[in-house]
Amino acid sequence: MSFSLFLYAENSRDFHLSNAQLIGFLDEIDFISIQTGSQQLPVGSKLMDYITFLGCSPALQRGEIESGINIHHFNQLTGVGGKSIQTIRYPGCKHPVHEPENLVTSYPEVEKWKCPVCGNEGKTEQIQWRKSAGFSTIFIEISQIFPKEAVPSDKLLNALHKFTNLHWQWFYSSTTFH
Repeated sequence: MSFSLFLYAENSRDFHLSNAQLIGFLDEIDFISIQTGSQQLPVGSKLMDYITFLGCSPALQRGEIESGINIHHFNQLTGVGGKSIQTIRYPGCKHPVHEPENLVTSYPEVEKWKCPVCGNEGKTEQIQWRKSAGFSTIFIEISQIFPKEAVPSDKLLNALHKFTNLHWQWFYSSTTFH
């Protein structure tokens, strides 16, 4: 199963940023390399300055990186992800969440959850998603990443914060977009 590293802006409900603006910024910092005619953006020459690859990552010499970058932009706050390599549990009762990806993708229509075992209730965002989901209007996807093998640097997260004035987080997911 192929995973991606997703970056997302927290509290972006009332934030308006076009894909062109974000792509322009990512190109300016050499995180991406703009190429016309493709929905997937090739990585830029400074990807390694912004993403730390750990463990047994593939050959990472310049020109040998097989990752690509996609921007996913939504008109409303959207949940992405949910599938995790770890068990996701409800806050408070700690019972496992069965089919967590369904809970994430039903957001914002269903903003609350109810534990089927004990009846405990809460909001979807309160669940500790263990770096497997995020809720935003804009996501940056770096594809072909094995969970826990690539981590965004503070340099990248701070640059995105400075550009958007929003706090950025990250997670891993095998979510696919059509």
